Amino acid sequence: MELYSPSKCFEHSHKIKTVKDAISLPSKTLQGLKKIHGREWIIGYISMWLINLNDTTNVKNKMSDVQIEFTSIRIFETYSLKITDMTLFFRNVKEGVYGDFYENISQEKIMNWLAKYFDQRCEYAQMMSQGNSEAISLTKNKINPEVIEKMFKGVGDEEVNHNSEKNGIGRRFRTVLKKAKVITNRTDYLNSMYLETKRVPDEELQDYLINTDVKSKDYDHEIYEIVERELERRQ
Repeated sequence: MELYSPSKCFEHSHKIKTVKDAISLPSKTLQGLKKIHGREWIIGYISMWLINLNDTTNVKNKMSDVQIEFTSIRIFETYSLKITDMTLFFRNVKEGVYGDFYENISQEKIMNWLAKYFDQRCEYAQMMSQGNSEAISLTKNKINPEVIEKMFKGVGDEEVNHNSEKNGIGRRFRTVLKKAKVITNRTDYLNSMYLETKRVPDEELQDYLINTDVKSKDYDHEIYEIVERELERRQ
């Protein structure tokens, strides 16, 4: 847990200046860590962030242990976040970006501030997604078939090393991506992927989230979000 501790994350938080950075920089997701370590572990991990806020904020009324645990559960159950999101959000809270504490920290304040952060995150994610779509489109919704061929080059080949560390995507999910070669409409492609992810086992979807390189030219933010939401829905 020390690797992802708040103090360690804050130590490197200079790399995360904006919500865009939080989205773009490679980072583990809370859902991914839960899959590895279990629900109790991830609730305890989120609690560490709240305890850190409690201990480092000079306010009169602080959160109790019961309030911290309840708020941690609500954060995990309500939002799909990455470690970079946690780092930026709690740093912003400490710096008063979302408002003053007025001598107390409460669950209501944390959840209201997090809702503001997440709304901003969704706006950035949508803009980034639209920017990526426009960059590779010939018309409003069409994608150049040659671009698709390059994006999915090598996917679905018969000789595939299914070592999760190297490939990150299970056999069935690779087959799903291979089908995208014949779809030239972005909307149809996303709809197809949305339906197909419902048929893919948890392990393969989780493998994709954990090992996907967000800096790769093949990284697709919308597909990543679809997989995250599907895994969260299954909980």
